[in-house]
Amino acid sequence: MPSHGAPAQTSPATDYQITTSSSTYTPGGSITVTITALNGKVFVGYLMVAKDEGTGADLGSFSIISGGKVMCGTTRDQGVTHTNKASKTTESFTWTAPSNANGNIKFEATIVQSYSKYWLNVHSDVVTLASAVVTTKPTTTVPDTTKPATTTSVATDKNTVSTTVLSSKPMTTPSTTTTSTTTTQPPATGAVTMDHRCGDTRGCFVNCEGNDCQYVVSWHYRPEYVDFSITRKVTGGGSKWLAIGFSSDPKMGDDDVLHCLSDSAGHVTVARSYNQGTSNQPIANSQEGISSVIGSYNDGVFRCSFRYSQVRPDPDNRVKRQGTSRPMIDLHQHRHLMLGDGPAFGDILAMHKENPLVTAEMVNLQSTDIIGDVARYPLVKVHGCLMILAWIFCTGVGLVFARFYKPVWSNRTILGLKVWFQFHRGLMVTTLVLTLVGFIIIFVEANGYSKISAPIGKGYVASHPILGIIVTVLTVTNPIMALFRPGPKDKNRPIFNWAHWAVGMAAHILGVITICFGVELQKVGAPKYTVYVVIGYIVYHVLMEITLKIYDLFAERQNSARIEHMEMKNGNGATQNGNSFRPEEPKRDPKDSIIKKLLLAFHVAIAFAFTLTLLLLVTQY
Repeated sequence: MPSHGAPAQTSPATDYQITTSSSTYTPGGSITVTITALNGKVFVGYLMVAKDEGTGADLGSFSIISGGKVMCGTTRDQGVTHTNKASKTTESFTWTAPSNANGNIKFEATIVQSYSKYWLNVHSDVVTLASAVVTTKPTTTVPDTTKPATTTSVATDKNTVSTTVLSSKPMTTPSTTTTSTTTTQPPATGAVTMDHRCGDTRGCFVNCEGNDCQYVVSWHYRPEYVDFSITRKVTGGGSKWLAIGFSSDPKMGDDDVLHCLSDSAGHVTVARSYNQGTSNQPIANSQEGISSVIGSYNDGVFRCSFRYSQVRPDPDNRVKRQGTSRPMIDLHQHRHLMLGDGPAFGDILAMHKENPLVTAEMVNLQSTDIIGDVARYPLVKVHGCLMILAWIFCTGVGLVFARFYKPVWSNRTILGLKVWFQFHRGLMVTTLVLTLVGFIIIFVEANGYSKISAPIGKGYVASHPILGIIVTVLTVTNPIMALFRPGPKDKNRPIFNWAHWAVGMAAHILGVITICFGVELQKVGAPKYTVYVVIGYIVYHVLMEITLKIYDLFAERQNSARIEHMEMKNGNGATQNGNSFRPEEPKRDPKDSIIKKLLLAFHVAIAFAFTLTLLLLVTQY
């Protein structure tokens, strides 16, 4: 009987029906039970049990198929009820009969259409005990019956159907497997699904596609406490931690943390800690305010729920942040939520393998909003764009000018200097400027040098900061070397040429590798396939340099053959009509050809296409 202050309807509940997938059942077997609204009606609440037709006792156990939640009677999961007050037209469940069942049963429910309009004793047709014998015995996870059931009075809100026999602790759904053709399996283990209370009675921070989620953080606010539930897919074995942090900005540093810790045996505890810079620090009063802890870590899913009792901090009695204890977390404040996980060693939380996820905006825990957006890092994206422009386009084209285009336009100059040199110098100076600006920007973003979290299985990505520093040093070194370049006839000029080439090539190779690692960083937010675009550019650039080298070798060979032919035909310098003869010099370098210029135009276009593609991938996601 709902405590809604209104009597139950006395008319038949013709707009609602309870149906079963089979008119018979077998002991230990399962059938599907569905509550359906008819004639365009809806329902907002319900409570349903299975009753022995003879004794009236509640029988069997339920598991969820679509919506609702199980609740406890004299044994586990003997009833199902709603999780929110949203309008519904149908919800289904799997009911599993007890192994010793021996009578007919029917399903009976209270169905609530609105707060003041509800029906009692809405029931299904009788489901009879099948005479056939099931040849394959189902495997059932037997509930722990060593602990007595708890009889308690449950306080309910205006949309909750009340009952007088409930457990005061949440229970898990027993898993049942059978070969009966009428069985509907419960949700697969290892899955994270959307909390149906999100947006109704709970606020949530989620990443879901349909009902398949990577993580779900939900909270239920009360002035005296907040109930938290955290579920996330994680990888690896051993001890793990899963935590939520409360931060005044989207970056780590001086953040309050509530972390769940699972030991190697799967036992879960919850404690408080705080972030000092990018490292987590324990506190003395770590258990203060925490209660009602339930958690598990299995099948690649870490689940943790707990209650945190909040008390407004006394501004005149604050504990210093650097101390071993901290004031209670003030959950009345609006702050960014952080979600992270990683390995644990005893009570020590090791560094996370991926950067924590952070809400884009500050969160009001008193709201029931569903938050799906995470923080963006615009300075990280600007840094990435500058480096792509510098090392994919400017350097990719500038080095080609220096290596292959010195003989082209050999008779022309720009401001008194060779064409190739002006283009080469202009592109490499641009590379220097872009690299230095990008270097400064990322140091501002990271507040100095900072280690980064590498995605799982990609530890090499953690070398990105070191490689970036090396590339920057090489980039600055080369123009300084150029200031001390020896003259064309100086005996040390060959040494300079080789050193200048080696430093430039090393910077280009490491620069592109650093970009390859960088696009895989979580803060960049680029699609996973972006790294393959960078690899595609590397393959293309190598092939283009090989093509240009082959063309130059071919042109040199053709030129040598032509000169040799002219010398042999004219007597290798002999007199002709009494005059001394010398073979005619070629009018221009054979490498200065229309084909070479077309190859350059092609290379510039392709390098620009790769650059533009990478810029769009980094900025648009």
